[in-house]
Amino acid sequence: MVFTYTSPAKLSMKKENLSSQIDGEKTIFGISQNYEAGSIRVYYNGVRQIVGVTFSELNTTQIQLNFTPATGEFLAVEYIPL
Repeated sequence: MVFTYTSPAKLSMKKENLSSQIDGEKTIFGISQNYEAGSIRVYYNGVRQIVGVTFSELNTTQIQLNFTPATGEFLAVEYIPL
Protein backbone atom coordinates (compact mmCIF):
# COMPACT_ATOMS: atom_id res chain seq x y z
CA MET A 1 0.00 0.00 0.00
CA VAL A 2 1.45 3.39 -0.97
CA PHE A 3 0.24 6.75 0.34
CA THR A 4 1.32 10.18 -0.86
CA TYR A 5 1.33 13.26 1.34
CA THR A 6 3.00 16.66 1.28
CA SER A 7 5.22 17.69 4.16
CA PRO A 8 5.29 21.26 5.50
CA ALA A 9 8.39 21.82 3.35
CA LYS A 10 6.27 20.98 0.27
CA LEU A 11 8.15 17.73 -0.44
CA SER A 12 6.00 14.94 -1.78
CA MET A 13 6.69 11.87 0.39
CA LYS A 14 5.40 8.35 -0.17
CA LYS A 15 4.63 5.95 2.64
CA GLU A 16 4.75 2.21 2.00
CA ASN A 17 3.97 -0.81 4.18
CA LEU A 18 6.55 -3.57 3.60
CA SER A 19 5.19 -5.94 6.27
CA SER A 20 3.92 -8.42 3.67
CA GLN A 21 7.55 -9.05 2.63
CA ILE A 22 8.55 -10.24 6.12
CA ASP A 23 9.02 -14.02 6.23
CA GLY A 24 11.20 -14.48 9.33
CA GLU A 25 14.36 -15.03 7.22
CA LYS A 26 14.68 -12.07 4.87
CA THR A 27 16.76 -8.96 5.64
CA ILE A 28 16.57 -7.29 2.19
CA PHE A 29 13.31 -5.53 1.29
CA GLY A 30 12.15 -3.97 -1.96
CA ILE A 31 10.55 -0.56 -2.40
CA SER A 32 7.89 -0.31 -5.13
CA GLN A 33 9.56 2.62 -6.91
CA ASN A 34 12.90 4.41 -7.09
CA TYR A 35 13.48 6.88 -4.31
CA GLU A 36 15.89 9.76 -3.79
CA ALA A 37 19.02 8.41 -2.09
CA GLY A 38 19.22 9.51 1.52
CA SER A 39 15.51 10.35 1.75
CA ILE A 40 14.25 7.01 3.07
CA ARG A 41 12.96 6.62 6.61
CA VAL A 42 12.47 3.09 7.92
CA TYR A 43 10.08 2.18 10.75
CA TYR A 44 10.16 -1.21 12.46
CA ASN A 45 7.15 -1.79 14.73
CA GLY A 46 6.65 1.98 14.74
CA VAL A 47 10.22 2.81 15.82
CA ARG A 48 12.31 4.81 13.38
CA GLN A 49 15.52 3.03 12.42
CA ILE A 50 18.95 4.60 11.97
CA VAL A 51 20.69 4.46 8.60
CA GLY A 52 24.11 2.86 8.90
CA VAL A 53 23.23 1.39 12.30
CA THR A 54 20.07 -0.70 11.91
CA PHE A 55 19.65 -0.55 8.12
CA SER A 56 21.50 0.27 4.90
CA GLU A 57 20.40 1.55 1.51
CA LEU A 58 21.54 -1.00 -1.09
CA ASN A 59 20.29 1.03 -4.07
CA THR A 60 17.30 3.24 -4.88
CA THR A 61 14.79 0.37 -4.60
CA GLN A 62 16.17 -1.83 -1.79
CA ILE A 63 17.10 -1.60 1.87
CA GLN A 64 18.83 -4.14 4.07
CA LEU A 65 18.10 -4.46 7.76
CA ASN A 66 20.90 -5.38 10.17
CA PHE A 67 18.49 -7.77 11.89
CA THR A 68 15.86 -10.29 10.82
CA PRO A 69 12.27 -9.22 11.55
CA ALA A 70 9.92 -11.96 12.72
CA THR A 71 6.79 -12.91 10.81
CA GLY A 72 3.90 -10.72 11.97
CA GLU A 73 6.09 -7.69 12.73
CA PHE A 74 5.50 -4.31 11.09
CA LEU A 75 7.89 -2.66 8.60
CA ALA A 76 7.14 0.62 6.83
CA VAL A 77 9.11 3.23 4.89
CA GLU A 78 8.68 6.84 3.86
CA TYR A 79 10.65 8.30 0.97
CA ILE A 80 10.85 10.95 -1.72
CA PRO A 81 10.21 9.25 -5.09
CA LEU A 82 12.38 10.06 -8.10
